[in-house]
Amino acid sequence: EKVNKAKKIFIIGNGGLHFVANHAATDMTRLIKNKVVYSFESVGFITSNANDHGFEQMFVRWLETVALVEKPEDCLVLGLSCSGNSSNVIKALHWSEEQNFMTFLISGQKSLSLNNAVEELCFNCEFFHTVEVASLMLFYDIIHCVGSHCPSITEEKKRMKNSPLREGSDE
Repeated sequence: EKVNKAKKIFIIGNGGLHFVANHAATDMTRLIKNKVVYSFESVGFITSNANDHGFEQMFVRWLETVALVEKPEDCLVLGLSCSGNSSNVIKALHWSEEQNFMTFLISGQKSLSLNNAVEELCFNCEFFHTVEVASLMLFYDIIHCVGSHCPSITEEKKRMKNSPLREGSDE
């Protein structure tokens, strides 16, 4: 529901979930019409803000920079956390709630520090990699649930068969 309503989605996560967020943002933007999905990719921004404002404020600083220029009712901040308690993700979700952005947490374990205003989907997993894979699969399910679809390998091969970009390639 929140993904359908949002025009702009900001996905945040640490470690492996950071890369899940990047991958999800790329495909969701590419495959869902009339939505722009962002993830936090600038190493320079990450390191300078972690140095100047602290690691726990890193996502808040990014959202202050990119999201405050948007209409709050158009924005969804989606946090990813294996433990459910990543302090920088939780702080960013709480800050986003204060700005009247829609928020949501996807976690591997139930959060012990999330306020009640932020909805949470907990996978109840023991291992980090399970949360990462499940999160990525969930993003593809979201793509389908909003009425879009991912192209199949067969469809893509047919589409690209006569492309000048593929001359001499069997892929």
